[in-house]
Amino acid sequence: MYLPTSAFAFERHKKTATSKKNTKASGSEGDDSAVDDDLLWDDMTINAADSPVCGSFVPPAGAPFSALTPSIWPQDILARIQQTEDAGVSPGGEYDEFGFTVESTEDESSESSHFITDEDPSQKLKWQAHLEFTQNQELGELTWDKVSSTLSRTDKLRELVYAGIPHSMRAPIWMRTSGALHKKESMDFSYKQIVKASGSDSTTAMAKQIEKDLLRTLPSNACFSTPTSTGTRRLRRILKGLSWLYPDVGYCQGMGMIVATLLLFIEEEDTFWLMCTIIEDLVPPSYYSTTLIGVQADQRVLRQLIVSYLPKLDESLKEHDIELSLITLHWFLTLFASVVDMKVLLRIWDQFFYEGSVVLFRITLGLIKMKEDYITSQDNSAQIFNALSDIPGEITDANELFEMASKASGSLTDVILEAHRKKHLAFLMADLGSLTGLDGPRSGDKQKIHRRPIVRTESSTWFGYLLGKQELALAKAKNIRQTEILADLREAILQIARHFDAFDSKKGLEVDYSVESHGHDYENFVNVAKNRRRRAKALLDFERHDDDELGFRKNDIITIISQKDEHCWVGELNGLRGWFPAKFVEILDERSKEYSSAGDDSVSETVTDLVRGSLCPALKNIFEHGMKRQSFLGGSYHPWHFIEE
Repeated sequence: MYLPTSAFAFERHKKTATSKKNTKASGSEGDDSAVDDDLLWDDMTINAADSPVCGSFVPPAGAPFSALTPSIWPQDILARIQQTEDAGVSPGGEYDEFGFTVESTEDESSESSHFITDEDPSQKLKWQAHLEFTQNQELGELTWDKVSSTLSRTDKLRELVYAGIPHSMRAPIWMRTSGALHKKESMDFSYKQIVKASGSDSTTAMAKQIEKDLLRTLPSNACFSTPTSTGTRRLRRILKGLSWLYPDVGYCQGMGMIVATLLLFIEEEDTFWLMCTIIEDLVPPSYYSTTLIGVQADQRVLRQLIVSYLPKLDESLKEHDIELSLITLHWFLTLFASVVDMKVLLRIWDQFFYEGSVVLFRITLGLIKMKEDYITSQDNSAQIFNALSDIPGEITDANELFEMASKASGSLTDVILEAHRKKHLAFLMADLGSLTGLDGPRSGDKQKIHRRPIVRTESSTWFGYLLGKQELALAKAKNIRQTEILADLREAILQIARHFDAFDSKKGLEVDYSVESHGHDYENFVNVAKNRRRRAKALLDFERHDDDELGFRKNDIITIISQKDEHCWVGELNGLRGWFPAKFVEILDERSKEYSSAGDDSVSETVTDLVRGSLCPALKNIFEHGMKRQSFLGGSYHPWHFIEE
């Protein structure tokens, strides 16, 4: 009936690679710029120019890399394995079926000898029969392109998902149960355009952080072990694309772990859309934002659920003052990637892509319940903390975990979860301080995840991007475009306001735009200028040795009392007065403004990202709105070009 997914992907990739083999006559595997500038695409999926050309060697079930999607196979390692097999020598167990290095192969248990590619024929037959019955409306062989982008949620489908998805069918099923395939098909822009838009954005702090984390994500996996590895290059493109598409979210290290794991089993373009679905639909808003407020709220919800479902454990955690979120926040942020065994993780994700974030709570409650008796019997806080941290790594039987999760979570539903989330999210927002224009948190409002606006030009099917050169929107969409530009500016200003509010919540963020409010502006300015003492920022540490000296630390703000001596000034800090070397400080320019460490890029690097990454592009779009493209022969310059320089 079906061509197995792994074989299907292999054949498709082989044909694509063969037909395009001569297309990439120049550009080496290590030249990443060539990859980003010259991507090869087909109608079904992305096929980057750096994708390996599949040879005739296909790893057998259980062999190294056999569980991975063929396009990510490390061809140099596979060639070495093939040579050793041709010579009649055992290639050894350097890598497992997922591409991870294997430290030891001795004492293999029956559990470890079971490979993910050893599928249960009866279970696969049930899936095939279900799809045939629900999807095949015409005679002939049912192929994946004939299966709907969404699967009807029935009790039968839920039963099949919980029993486990056959590994060869996992990628296309995940795309459909999660809604990622529907999102991909309904979008009016493509992943290729996102890659091109984000490819030139390599100078921001966010892009630099992505580069730093690429080789840290899955260092023990052959597909991500070097800068030129196929997985590394795909990971870079997806993370940069996500940070570009979701400026409010940006980049979070937890995202990299999820994307890298998905890339082992799913093609690059589908991985991107699956990650978009996770961010927009499967977890609450702000899960991966700079504040992590979404996942922080979930940690409070988890703690409340433990009070209800595991009261004995709750008493033990309170007695020993254990902060559970120090352990579980990483579990939620990475969706258990790199936390549990890969075979168990795939089974968890089968359920997660079908039911959403409620699965994270069920699994966490199940994991903790498995150690409940041991934890409640301990008197040492360190032993309890270590036991909780070690739980995921000890799980090898997914079915046992799911059974325990079902017992522990009881009647937990999305409705109950959402009610708890709204309450705790409101508390967190109150702690951070209310901002004007925000009507309070709405945990379920997915519109809080803002995509970067993208508009069509009138003469082309290509898109203009905010960080690139833009064309005017269609005349009928002019007002919509102007509204989007102002909305971007407002959001950029709010992000900066939140940043300053986090440093000093005493300052009010409410703005009075009335005419009457400006009547005393000049008087207030004069009074401030008269009464304010000059202040200076410490450039380095100065230790106090005598009573008449003033000690301080780097970046401390010192009030200047006297500057009569050119070399030694008198100042005040924290109620203490004394002299200090003048060359150790820098006078602050506080004319018509007040210094804040939140706005000092030498103290807080975040403000640079907020200004250059969000505010400047928003201002640029306002300045450039309605501008005609400059001719190659020269012409008038717009003020923005001088601001940009």
